[in-house]
Amino acid sequence: MIHVMTTAERVTAIIAAYGAVLSTVAVARQIITEHVSVKITAHRDMMTHGDPRHDGTTLIILKVVNKGHRPVTITHTGARCLYPTQPFMCGDNEPLLAHEIKEGEGITSYMNQSDTDIATIDFWQAIDSTGRVYKLREASWLKHWKSVLQWRLSNS
Repeated sequence: MIHVMTTAERVTAIIAAYGAVLSTVAVARQIITEHVSVKITAHRDMMTHGDPRHDGTTLIILKVVNKGHRPVTITHTGARCLYPTQPFMCGDNEPLLAHEIKEGEGITSYMNQSDTDIATIDFWQAIDSTGRVYKLREASWLKHWKSVLQWRLSNS
């Protein structure tokens, strides 16, 4: 026997389907927008004037900005280098690290450009309190994978 839906059952089914689609879209939107999003920029050949710590020095300025809605605590900034060069961390940061940055806030790190061999840098990095690494690629894709392969061969 075939069951024929009444008008009330059709309306109920339509409302249920609409509610299911709407809640799925709401959950997906929340997952997409409610995550930590950090942007890193590196500026070379920068000069500061009026700052006695850096006056007349050519700097690399590393800027870490929170683009997401959730606050994130940055504990370290620096660079991962191509094999066999060792990675390094930046010690001159404003504000001092570890520091929580909220939406739109940032941290600035200063490095003397004459002390930094940019050709050996694989990527700039910022590390948060959970250990998550945010990266800005400096080296080419080919140099990166060549370095990874050399590291793996040396450690096997």
